[in-house]
Amino acid sequence: MKTDTRSFKKILGHTLSGILLIGIIIGSIFPFLYMFLMSFKSTINAHDLDLSLDKLSLMQYQKIFAMDGFGRYIFNSVFVAVAGVILTVGVCSLAGYAFAKMDFKGNDKLFLFLVMTMVVPSEVIVIPLFLITKGLGWLNTYRALILPLPTAFGVFIMRQAILDVPKDLIDAARLDGCGPLRIFFKVVLPLVRSSVLALAIFTFVGAWNNFLWPLVASTKAEMKTLPLALSMMKTQFNTDVGLTMACAVINFLPPFIFYVFIQGRFKEGLTLSGIK
Repeated sequence: MKTDTRSFKKILGHTLSGILLIGIIIGSIFPFLYMFLMSFKSTINAHDLDLSLDKLSLMQYQKIFAMDGFGRYIFNSVFVAVAGVILTVGVCSLAGYAFAKMDFKGNDKLFLFLVMTMVVPSEVIVIPLFLITKGLGWLNTYRALILPLPTAFGVFIMRQAILDVPKDLIDAARLDGCGPLRIFFKVVLPLVRSSVLALAIFTFVGAWNNFLWPLVASTKAEMKTLPLALSMMKTQFNTDVGLTMACAVINFLPPFIFYVFIQGRFKEGLTLSGIK
């Protein structure tokens, strides 16, 4: 009898947990589903959920694709995001390796100062960064959009990951005649692959959705990124909820596709890190 009671409670607990998880999943997916469905309508009412086939059309997407310079905006966003990922992964990985495995004077103090910069909101440094960029003559260039992307957060992630790399492996590689850079690329980097991929995902999403800094650093239309262009379009047609949702869908898809592409490699990196 006690066994039956325990089994019933166990089944009931699993059932309630499953219902709760399904509810959370539905609640998480619903905003994106609402955004996608509303993007096929032309309406000024955000509560207009009539999804009759005769009211659905591709008109909103046609407006966006017909926008002057749309291809240029796409290229700018992709180039800045991809170049930002490469630069951030390279800089933060090397810096994290130096802070984690190299002994030099002021290592801990310098890293503490670097971590403290994470407390400062990014909006605070916009004006100093703008003045520096303007002084260097970098306004309306890709350098202005890409170079500020590496942050202390990326260095912190890579340092914490590299700290877990066994010192014996590095000493063995050093005995085999490997220099610091070869140890980094041949020994350390493969073991922290999952952290590198996680940093790449964070950087790509952040660079793609970055709005304030491109707005400040890009005054010419040909240097604007896709989020800036779509925001101008939504301001021009601000009474059309469907157009706003279509802009959101187009802005959402590239980071989502990037994440899906990287996700398999991310899991593979976790597995390889465990094996090695």
